Amino acid sequence: MSYWRPALIIKIGVIIAAGLMLYRLGSLTGGLSAGEQLVGRMTLGWHGLYADPFYLPLKIVRSVIFFGFNHHGQTIIRLANVIVGLITIGAFIGLIKKWHGNRIALLAGVLFATTTWVLQVSRIASYDVVYLAALPLLLLSQALIHKSTKPGRYIYVAVLVWGSLLYVPGMVWFIGLALFWERRNILAAWRAQRLWWHKALLGAASLWWLPLLLIHLLRSSSNAATWLGLPSKLADAPAILHATLAVPYQLFVRGPLDPTLWLSRLPLLDIGSLALLIVGAFFYLRHFRSTRTQILASYAVLGAVLIGLGGAVSLSLVVPLLFIAAATGIAVLLHDWLKTFPVNPIARNFGVVLIALLVLASGYYNLDRYFVAWPNSTQTQAVFRLKP
Repeated sequence: MSYWRPALIIKIGVIIAAGLMLYRLGSLTGGLSAGEQLVGRMTLGWHGLYADPFYLPLKIVRSVIFFGFNHHGQTIIRLANVIVGLITIGAFIGLIKKWHGNRIALLAGVLFATTTWVLQVSRIASYDVVYLAALPLLLLSQALIHKSTKPGRYIYVAVLVWGSLLYVPGMVWFIGLALFWERRNILAAWRAQRLWWHKALLGAASLWWLPLLLIHLLRSSSNAATWLGLPSKLADAPAILHATLAVPYQLFVRGPLDPTLWLSRLPLLDIGSLALLIVGAFFYLRHFRSTRTQILASYAVLGAVLIGLGGAVSLSLVVPLLFIAAATGIAVLLHDWLKTFPVNPIARNFGVVLIALLVLASGYYNLDRYFVAWPNSTQTQAVFRLKP
C-alpha cells in the first residue's frame, strides 16, 4: 500500500501518453503518404519476415495487428508505430529514473513524450520509430546490468534487446560498442549463472537470433551492406565528412526537408529544450572521464557518421541522446537550486515549479507545432493525399 502513489502516477502517465499517441491517429493528416501505402500492402507474417527480416521487432508487431484486422485503414497501418513509440517513451523514462531518480524522470519524460519529432515518427508508418527506440532500449539494458548488484538477473533482458536490435540496419556497431563497455558486467553475469543449464539457457538465448539473420545476409552482398548501415555506393571522403557535419546542423539550426516527418526547415529543438540540453552537455564536458559520458559520446559520434554515410540509418537514432542531455540539464539545475536552498520549503518548491513550467511550455509549443501547424501546411497536405 505504501507504493499506491507512484503506481497511480505511472497509470495516469500511461493513459495520458497512450491518449496523446492515439488522438486523431487516423484523421490528422487526412490521408496516407506513398510510403504508408506500401506498408499497408507489404507481405508480413512468417513469409514476409523470412523474405526480409530487417526491422524485425516492428514487423512482428505489424504482423500481429494486420492479422487481427481485415481492413488496413489509416489507424491500423500506423498502430504498430504507436506501440513502439510508447515502448520508446517507457524505456527513456526508465533510463532517466535509473540515472537521476523519479522526479527528473517525470519531468524529462514529459519533455521527451511531447516533443514534435517523437510524435512525428511514432504516429507515421515508417521505420524511423525503430531508430528512435534503439538507443533508449540499448542504454536501459546497459544500465540494468551495470547498476544492479546481481547482473545475472538482467542479462536476459540485455540479450533480448541486443538480439532484436541486430535486425535493425546499422545497429550492429552499437551492439559491439555495448559489448565493449559492459564486458566486465557481462562476464560477471555469466559467472552468476551457477547451474550448467542456466548457462546453456543464456547461450541459447544469445544464439537463436542468428539463423534467420545469417540466411538473409548470405542471400546477397547488398543485404550485408544494408545491415551494416552502409549505402549501396560510398561517396568520397569530403562528401561523407560534409554529410556527417550536416547532422548537428539539421538538429540545431535547420531541420530536414521532409514534409512527411517535419514542418518546413524548423530546428528540431525548441528554445527551452535547447537551453536544458546546453546545461546537460556542459555538465558532461566537465565530467568527460566518466564512463557514462564516454558511452554517450561514442554513440553520438558513431550515429552521426552512420547518418552521414547515407545508408539506412535515420536521424531519429541520435534524437534521444539530445533529450538524455536535456534530462541531465534538468537534474543539474534542480541539484544546484536545492543545494542553494537546502531547508526553505517555499524556495525549494519554487525551483521545481519553475522547471516544470519550462517543461510544460516546451510541451505546449511542440504539441501545437505537431497537431496544428504541421497538418495544415500545404507541403504536408500534398504528400498525405492517398487513401487506404
